[in-house]
Amino acid sequence: MDFDVVVIGGGVGGLASAIRSAELGKKVAIVERDVIGGECVNRACIPSKTLIDAVKLVSRTRKSPWIKANASIDYEILNQHKNKSIEAIRNNLLENLRKHNITVIAGEGKVNEHGEVQVGEKTITFDNLVIATGSSPISLADFPLNGRNVLDPWTAMNLPSLPNSIVIVGGGVAGVELATLFRALGKEVTILELMPQLLPGFDKDIASETKKRLEENGVKIYLQAKSKIVDSKDKVKFSVSLPSSSETVEGDLAVITIGRKANNDNLGLNNLKVETDQRGYIKVDGRARTSNSRVYAVGDCAGMPLSATKAWKQGIVAGDNIGGKDSVMPKYIPISIFADLEIGLVGKSLDDVKKEGVEATEVKVEMREIPRAWTVNETEGFLKVVVDKEGKILGAHMIGEGATEIINTMALAMEGNLTMKELYKVSFSHPTLTEVISEVAQRFYHGELY
Repeated sequence: MDFDVVVIGGGVGGLASAIRSAELGKKVAIVERDVIGGECVNRACIPSKTLIDAVKLVSRTRKSPWIKANASIDYEILNQHKNKSIEAIRNNLLENLRKHNITVIAGEGKVNEHGEVQVGEKTITFDNLVIATGSSPISLADFPLNGRNVLDPWTAMNLPSLPNSIVIVGGGVAGVELATLFRALGKEVTILELMPQLLPGFDKDIASETKKRLEENGVKIYLQAKSKIVDSKDKVKFSVSLPSSSETVEGDLAVITIGRKANNDNLGLNNLKVETDQRGYIKVDGRARTSNSRVYAVGDCAGMPLSATKAWKQGIVAGDNIGGKDSVMPKYIPISIFADLEIGLVGKSLDDVKKEGVEATEVKVEMREIPRAWTVNETEGFLKVVVDKEGKILGAHMIGEGATEIINTMALAMEGNLTMKELYKVSFSHPTLTEVISEVAQRFYHGELY
């Protein structure tokens, strides 16, 4: 079997590279060992956001005294809705592959000693190869996954029913989203985070506001918590060492969200002289090209950030370059967290730029100062924008209603090298949550408007 382009992995990065290559006239095949759509569509992004959006709708109803209905979640029906959504999206993707005459080959693809892709008994030759094999949850000795009551995030989230008490190890993006979901479903939720801050590495004010909101909702959070599982026969019991004490924490279910590793083992990368870094990620340049000029790598297998946002764009960049159109990755990749209060960020924090010796300031607008926030009854949160002395935007960090959408506008501004002066000229429709951007620009130059 001969193809211009072979893609190993049918997740979002692999799909993007395959479709873009086909659009540019290439004969393309995708090799997928599971189902088209990968982790994002089938187990992670789409399922989690479907569930979280549902519970947030109920939460908003409950805190609206003018709505008299006694709203509750039927988890069985919600799961059916989630599964229908996944199936619909997957079918749309399959139809798109058919439309572009892309061949889907079921099985596990590896590179043989001749530099060809081997799928079972099939041998596939190519002009260009795209590796899009994704990543898998890490299992550590202190938190051994057992497939029963100690689970990875995506297995736990796709259970048909949930027990009463859940302990989440790790307070990063996945941990915060799952805590939001499980608590809104009425479960007892505890987060054990090793670092001094929830959402390690994020803007400290964002992390603090997130912690406050989760705790107000009844989530118990331990920081600087060195923990390990000591028993999982019935309940899951943790030994937890804190800076000034030790405790035992237990739950019916433990969800381990402490990281992921690239699915690059046993691919036969050495047969193509494709280099990896110390953590096992494939080394790529800004064009998604590896150390072998015929081979590209996209998504989680190609390193941080491990996000579908990056994977999709990197897939398009790879497809462009394979098709002869020079394309590079954007400088700025926005990050979104679908917590009870949404979070969006792009670029650097003020602490980051200060460490680099850059003279900068931070402009902050509280969401309670934006009229639209009052009309949707969600006034908590803020937008912070980091700006240098020339008015260049270095970073934006938001928590609050609409943050996952609004941050894309900030990413667009930063990628386009817009200054605060140019943002100030833009008219934002009223009343909208996006006016928070307009207010940030207003304050940078002239002071408060609202």
